[in-house]
Amino acid sequence: MEILAIPSLVIVLSLWVAHSIFLNRRLIESKKRYWEFFSDSPVALIVVDHDYCITEWNQSAETIFGWSADEASGQNIIELIVPDFDQDQVISVLQKASTEGRSFSKNYNITKNETEIFCEWRNHKLAGKKGEILCIAQDITLTKKTLDDLNKRSTALESAGDAIFYTDSKGLIEFANPSFFALGLKDQDHLYGTHIGKYLFKERLTFNTIFSQFSVNHTWRGTITKASQTGDKVLSATITAIYHRNRLVSYVANLHDITHITTHVDALTYRVQHDTLTGATNRATLNDRLGHAITRSKRNKEKVALYFIDLNDFKLVNDRYGHEAGDRLLQNVAKNIRACLRNSDTVCRYGGDEFIVMIEDVKSEEHLHSVQDAIMAAINEPIYLDDKTVLHGKASIGMALYPDHAADGEELIKAADHAMYAVKKKKHLSEPVPILCVDSHSR
Repeated sequence: MEILAIPSLVIVLSLWVAHSIFLNRRLIESKKRYWEFFSDSPVALIVVDHDYCITEWNQSAETIFGWSADEASGQNIIELIVPDFDQDQVISVLQKASTEGRSFSKNYNITKNETEIFCEWRNHKLAGKKGEILCIAQDITLTKKTLDDLNKRSTALESAGDAIFYTDSKGLIEFANPSFFALGLKDQDHLYGTHIGKYLFKERLTFNTIFSQFSVNHTWRGTITKASQTGDKVLSATITAIYHRNRLVSYVANLHDITHITTHVDALTYRVQHDTLTGATNRATLNDRLGHAITRSKRNKEKVALYFIDLNDFKLVNDRYGHEAGDRLLQNVAKNIRACLRNSDTVCRYGGDEFIVMIEDVKSEEHLHSVQDAIMAAINEPIYLDDKTVLHGKASIGMALYPDHAADGEELIKAADHAMYAVKKKKHLSEPVPILCVDSHSR
């Protein structure tokens, strides 16, 4: 029996040895795979003991922090890579991993060359009685910088003094900052989801025309007018098309309220172009408009008429009733002449008591006579100085036509002036009474 038992024991021992060899090989292979995984992991893998001293340090940890495994081994992880201002937080995070099995944090770290970086940490307590902790770190400095930059830009966008909004790739408005809503535009409640072209230019077709005018930097600049709760606002607009890899992703619009500036500029322009007393255009403006009118006349083969008006006995009004009465006479004459003409016609105070009226697109002789009759009737409108005195202005009017009587603007004014003096001379010869009519009766 004993002899028979020996072979059985040998077989059992052989099987046990074979199994042990197999298990040992599996263990070696597992350790090899573990070290391959540990060493080649794209994130930093660091194992620390219960005193937070480093026992394992992979290649990614060396890449991120700069110390080799030999340099890091045995070092306290907190003292090695955590700046002073963040050490208390990191200690509490590691203590949490020791007691609860895992913890998570984002904190600043220091590299070997003393560069400050920002890392995301995941800490896991390893099984066993040693109290070891696996610390997994990923450098997110660039991500944090990107987020910080986005936060700065978002804050700048929110606090910008100019109104700013942007769209999606289809041009539909997605966001507007507080300064936009501060404009108080009437249709701002329907902003989101509206196409930028329809919102700013009322028609998308208009925006398509504008789009063709974008600069090489994909930008358009101009002015637009929008209705607000306090009246029309004039806005300086800058629209930029944003592209990514040659694909349109958004439009960004910047609007700046220039209403007060344009109002001031308009007022200054008006003062430069008009007579201060009467509001009629001044001599410089007349010369400019006359030059353009003659250019259009040549192109369209039309005629331009000039009426040179001289108020009769104006000095008599100043001498008898004072300069204030003379001013009122000039103001009323200018106002009445403007009222009887078309908006396209020009009324100019040429100097003193002289006015010039310019008419474009003369239709006929009858048209010329009807205009002169209307001017004379306007001048003759009653002007009440007080309850007892009413003035009825009268004037001598000379008319000249381009191109019939002159080849340019300067000659046309001279021709009309000569025609006026001819009329005045004729009146003085034929009328023995003062040409200025004065009624001295109660209104």
